[in-house]
Amino acid sequence: MPSSIRLQLPASVCAAVLMCALPPLRALAHHAFVAVYDPRETATIEGEFAGLELVNPHARVYIDVTAENGHIEQWTVEAAGKLSLARRGWTDDMFRQGEVLTAVGHPALSGANAMWMVRIVRSDGSEYYAPNVEDANAIEAERRERARRAQEQALEQQ
Repeated sequence: MPSSIRLQLPASVCAAVLMCALPPLRALAHHAFVAVYDPRETATIEGEFAGLELVNPHARVYIDVTAENGHIEQWTVEAAGKLSLARRGWTDDMFRQGEVLTAVGHPALSGANAMWMVRIVRSDGSEYYAPNVEDANAIEAERRERARRAQEQALEQQ
């Protein structure tokens, strides 16, 4: 007669195994940039600084923009998290209430008053870039410097 072994696990063990086997859905949603913002388009807004949430996983800069009809529309400029920005000099009190800011970023696909930050420019001309843009700019500057040095060496050898 064939025998069978039946293993019974407590429901909590089954739930734990199932949760570990499933991908972390929140993490997947968190990184779905193209589901929220249009990476092919950029938009520029100008208005008064209204607030900064320097938090993880994403910081937010709030800018009050005067629309064509004269009404104030609050825009949300989403950016990298506090840790990435703090390494680049961002602080909770870096902007003054009412200070005029220009933001360039990738607009929300939904048409909401929101964008993913590429650059923020203060009225004095100082600029703050998104960490990935800043890194790409630094890499490009280094590449150009290496090319310049190589060209100088080639000219010296002639």
